Amino acid sequence: RMMRLFSRRIVLSAQVKTFRVSPQGQLGSASSFSSLMGQAQPRASNMNFEVKKSEAEWKEKLTAAEYQVIRNKGTERPGTGEYDKFYPKQGYFKCKACDHPLYSAKAKFDSGCGWPAFDKCFKGSVVTERDASMGMVRIEIMCGKCGGHLGHVFEGERMTSTNERHCVNSVSVKFVDEPVPAGLEEAKVV
Repeated sequence: RMMRLFSRRIVLSAQVKTFRVSPQGQLGSASSFSSLMGQAQPRASNMNFEVKKSEAEWKEKLTAAEYQVIRNKGTERPGTGEYDKFYPKQGYFKCKACDHPLYSAKAKFDSGCGWPAFDKCFKGSVVTERDASMGMVRIEIMCGKCGGHLGHVFEGERMTSTNERHCVNSVSVKFVDEPVPAGLEEAKVV
């Protein structure tokens, strides 16, 4: 039995991709869909970071999942990360790639978004860049020391007094159950 297929155009980031879609709405190729939705591509950044490694060195240091998110700016599926529903009373979170302190445990809150959420970071620990991928404009957050992708920051949701939600991939950070290093102050990033 033959299914009649038709083409449907999807526009993302000013780029047109054509997929074969069945009348039932199924995509003709799973690999085409993953290239559209789940496999982010690295974007060039004009920022200069203190920690510099070759891609081969990053691949050696990071697991495949960490590399996909931290270096290729991918995203974990919502609700699957180690720190999504993890709320320590003390300690801090550091960059998985370079060990740079990023967030205090006190800054973490339950936003219900499916990823760890923080409402502030240590001053200078996180940098931002406009991200126009996935058909929308967002503010990407990266480690200020190595440029590793953390996630995105959203404003105006009124979930906390800072009015910021740092939506962070668990695979990008590591929890440290020790006091916050001396001299670190917290601040908004946007």
